[in-house]
Amino acid sequence: MAKFPEHFKEPIRIEMAVCQIQEQFRKLFPSVPLEIWPKIDLNIADWFFGEDFELEPIYDFWNFFGGISRELKMKSLELWITAENVKWQKKEIPISEIIMTWDFPGLEFMGRAPFKISDLIEVFSNPALICKKEELKKLSENRSKKYAPRDHFPITVFFDPVGGVINSYKGYYILDGNRRTVKAVIEDRKTISAYVGKFKSSQERWPRDFWLPTGMLRDLVFIAKGLEKNNDYKAFEVLRRFYQLLLRDFDVVRIATIEKTFKNFEKDERLLLDIILKDMNK
Repeated sequence: MAKFPEHFKEPIRIEMAVCQIQEQFRKLFPSVPLEIWPKIDLNIADWFFGEDFELEPIYDFWNFFGGISRELKMKSLELWITAENVKWQKKEIPISEIIMTWDFPGLEFMGRAPFKISDLIEVFSNPALICKKEELKKLSENRSKKYAPRDHFPITVFFDPVGGVINSYKGYYILDGNRRTVKAVIEDRKTISAYVGKFKSSQERWPRDFWLPTGMLRDLVFIAKGLEKNNDYKAFEVLRRFYQLLLRDFDVVRIATIEKTFKNFEKDERLLLDIILKDMNK
């Protein structure tokens, strides 16, 4: 088995991904009886090590999580959760310091996101707008009734102490958990359980060395093969240089390229790999 960097094996990152998969499965399988979910949750919790599920340890877990969060839900969770320069912890955070990052049904009166939850709390403090709060409560309850209980899962946020990373505000930016946050506001709660990420260094400005789906790397080679067949050498060179950049900056790309992604390729499909490895050995 490939020797992966430790940040891909940190328990809290695995726990976060497991919780995300468990929550999303509740949306995908609304007809599953409530008494079955504990068994499903236990299985998902063991996917990281994989052998009992015909999954390759580490590889298949993070690739599957990326497929759920990025490809299906269009969220950048995997990038933040697996980034080497982001530290994670689980704790209670003040709801008033949260920043809403996505537009949410029933909150159109707040304008386009992002906006501060403290502003939403102030709106609800106006007696003339109490009807808005009641409407939102009914909407939240109706959404919750569709699925197995999932409000116990912590939300996921990134803490920006000064502003300027995700947006100009400072505070906790929601990466996942808009509905749960709104529900907490409706219930007049002061805090909420959250997975909180922040940069390890104040000099950092964006996630780095995160997990990239290994299937994406094979797609790049497939595209490169098409460029070569069509004699589009300028485009081929751009793609080759892009792959070089990935090799420079991402551990998973170096591991997958040499040990996994190209392992079973046909001889003529090793075109890009041969050129890349030649450059690496210079």
